[in-house]
Amino acid sequence: MSFDATSRRSDELPVRDRLVVLGSGGFHPAYGRQTMCFLLHLDGAPLLLDAGTGLSRLGEADVARQLDEVERLDIVLSHYHLDHVVGLTYLSGVWRRPCRIFAPAPPLVDAEPAEALRRLIAPPLFPASLDQLPQPVEIVPYDGDFSVAGLEVRVRRQRHPGGSVGMRLGDRIAYVTDTACEAATGELAAGATWLLHEVWCDRAEAEEEPGLVLGHSAAEDVHALARECGAAHLVPVHHHPKRDARELGEFLDRLAATSVRSGDPVVKPLLDGQSVGL
Repeated sequence: MSFDATSRRSDELPVRDRLVVLGSGGFHPAYGRQTMCFLLHLDGAPLLLDAGTGLSRLGEADVARQLDEVERLDIVLSHYHLDHVVGLTYLSGVWRRPCRIFAPAPPLVDAEPAEALRRLIAPPLFPASLDQLPQPVEIVPYDGDFSVAGLEVRVRRQRHPGGSVGMRLGDRIAYVTDTACEAATGELAAGATWLLHEVWCDRAEAEEEPGLVLGHSAAEDVHALARECGAAHLVPVHHHPKRDARELGEFLDRLAATSVRSGDPVVKPLLDGQSVGL
């Protein structure tokens, strides 16, 4: 795979204003990729985007060092499918300090935040309830735009079973996963410096297996959307677990090769353990 020189290990860039990939995969871990979780340092305040199995990397030394002085961790969830929330069950092992979970509520999704999270973190699925974790955990429901870590966050409901949330964090970041490719996303992401968008398959795969794009996106459509909304960089995320490292590299290289015209986004492949300055 052809990575830009600024795609580096998570401990090789200064902490301020960077994105660290803790988990870039969808559905289940595969080929060394954990499921969706991103550590975002923006204006010096860290937060997590989603809490898939990649949250376990908070216990790894190079990630833990970045959070040494953080007294409370903010976690923003896009929806409640397991590949985006199961890492919350790891909190007592990898994060012993307070945290806030910003959790989507109707009409953005079809689930109530407290009910969804208390079903996940409770017997018989987990040995303790959310209230019995060793650190204070606050659930902060959101059903519209909100603020976190000094950022204004604009949100919209997306086309995905049970609902999911696309979000714009400040001026620079748009985070869009688990969704069909939608024109309304372009309005949300207009002018973003960084668009993190799922690329579950390509058009050929979708034609062969139409179910792949029921609530998910084809890479070519995502690239076209990124161009139309004026995103400077496109970071493909939520990778299909069927692809091994070689296959994923070829898939992402084909996507990057479509950026040939003035105004096309720079495709920035980032996988687990890598980071980029923002």
